[in-house]
Amino acid sequence: MLTLSPMLKMSFYVALVLLVPGPTNTLLLSAGLKLNLRGACRLVAAEASGYVIAIAVWGFFLWSLAAHYPWIVNCVKLISSVFIFYLAVNMWFKGADFGATDAAPLGFRALFLATLMNPKALLFSSAIFPESAFRSLGIFLLSTGVFLITLIPIGLIWSRSGRLLLMNRAEGRLASIVLRCSSLVLLMFAATLASSVLNR
Repeated sequence: MLTLSPMLKMSFYVALVLLVPGPTNTLLLSAGLKLNLRGACRLVAAEASGYVIAIAVWGFFLWSLAAHYPWIVNCVKLISSVFIFYLAVNMWFKGADFGATDAAPLGFRALFLATLMNPKALLFSSAIFPESAFRSLGIFLLSTGVFLITLIPIGLIWSRSGRLLLMNRAEGRLASIVLRCSSLVLLMFAATLASSVLNR
């Protein structure tokens, strides 16, 4: 049975990874420009759902297949890079007319899918979650609980940070700049992910 110490260590590493800018955090920050706290909580729920499902799939199923079919990992990475590229392009054009609409840059489904294909889930399942979590349901549930307790406040920080940027009357212009910059971050992330596969 795991003691508290490994769980605290796991929480620390989860926090470090979640605080690093990436596709999900970039989308949360951008969406936060138009969302209230209730809307932000909804997107954090999408992030949590996407991560938990992805971690479970990688840990319980795909890693066992990857031992015999290594190309599966590269395939998932390429699919992830294409989807992140799509989100980046969509966000760039949202930035052009952001001030003309009250709609958020993305919804629950888009953030859920982006998180579901986020390579960080692969890192969580392979290096941060204890290996025993994928051999014991009890340990998996405990690890998932620790993961969610760590994720929720960090997700809210990212989503509310976008709202804090809007403290003056130039909301449309500032939001457009943030969305365009976020789009470039996503494009770089997609390119890095794709090159890590194509240059092997």
